[in-house]
Amino acid sequence: MAAFAKNLTQAELRPAAAYFAKKTWPARSGPAASAPAPDGMAVCQICHQPGFVGGLPAPRLAGQSYDYLIQAMNSFANGERTNNADMVKLMEALSPAQRETMARYIASL
Repeated sequence: MAAFAKNLTQAELRPAAAYFAKKTWPARSGPAASAPAPDGMAVCQICHQPGFVGGLPAPRLAGQSYDYLIQAMNSFANGERTNNADMVKLMEALSPAQRETMARYIASL
């Protein structure tokens, strides 16, 4: 997003900022039951940070929906999304069931 946004002028940013400032966040359902992290999550936190709060070099995952997470993970695994070679390798190595468990866990954060 930063690569795209850095090319926008202040005149272009103001309407976008006003648009997003007026939007409301969808209501979240109640917090999911706390569950232990599935096996293999430690490697994810190397880039996505403890608690999946994001930062350099990887984005925040905590708070993302299950649907988004599983779609992104499967897109990496199937080679449809290739903007991060490490993610492609990591997701290819996981079974669909492992990706499912990880996505459900992260969505509960």
